[in-house]
Amino acid sequence: MGTATACRWQERWREQMVDMAARSDTPYWNRRAADYDDFITTSRFDYGGRMAELLAAEGMLAPHSSVLEIASGVGAVTLPLARLAGRVTAVEPARSMADLLAKNAATAGLDNLDVAVEDFASFAAQAPDASYDMVFLCHAAWQFPDIAGLIQEMSRLSRGWCCLADTMGQGDAEHREMQQKLAIDTPTLDRSLYLYNVLSEMGLPASLAPVRHVMRRSADSARSMWTNLVSKYRDVSAGDEQTINEFVAARSTDGVYETPGAMALMWWRVQ
Repeated sequence: MGTATACRWQERWREQMVDMAARSDTPYWNRRAADYDDFITTSRFDYGGRMAELLAAEGMLAPHSSVLEIASGVGAVTLPLARLAGRVTAVEPARSMADLLAKNAATAGLDNLDVAVEDFASFAAQAPDASYDMVFLCHAAWQFPDIAGLIQEMSRLSRGWCCLADTMGQGDAEHREMQQKLAIDTPTLDRSLYLYNVLSEMGLPASLAPVRHVMRRSADSARSMWTNLVSKYRDVSAGDEQTINEFVAARSTDGVYETPGAMALMWWRVQ
């Protein structure tokens, strides 16, 4: 991706995201694939469905639309997009995630999906300008410390719309408390605020809409999620396991762990 002139918000983003991107690498997401799939399927693709419906209502997504989704994971947004678009190309570097995406698409009876198992930079290097009606990235901008470079490539590949979505605010207060109990030092910035301001710095004023949803997953998936998160920073101790078990048990009903969530969906038109 091309080098962009660094500005205040872009530099602050880079400083916060370099370590996070390095710790949350492709092997990490291969380990997380099963518990993340549990989260997305138990939640019935909730936030992705809400986003796709909003984009369709705004006239940006239609049965003829071709969509590129970056860092698609197991299909949280991919499948809802595919239900409303003509064709979706999903780029996902983690093989285990991509395999579950293909499985979820087959289960849903969707055959208008193409999955490229590679990193976005490699994919974009071979892709012509203005190849898609929409380019979409959800909840994975932290993978790109060079956020301006990512946005430039998204805009280059689109002939219509680009969309970014990320957590609104600093996330769930109980989760922040849990991270403190586990002594996990993760970035606490409001990523959607940073992204919105980066777009403004780049002369790309974006529209924004909140997307409120409920995150549901099995208690086993929640324990796996927290255990894997700790493992990014240190070996998981018996004390960590006890803290995790108590936290998940207190927030689970009939074996389902549930927390509210809010994301910001931003979009801009390519000129």
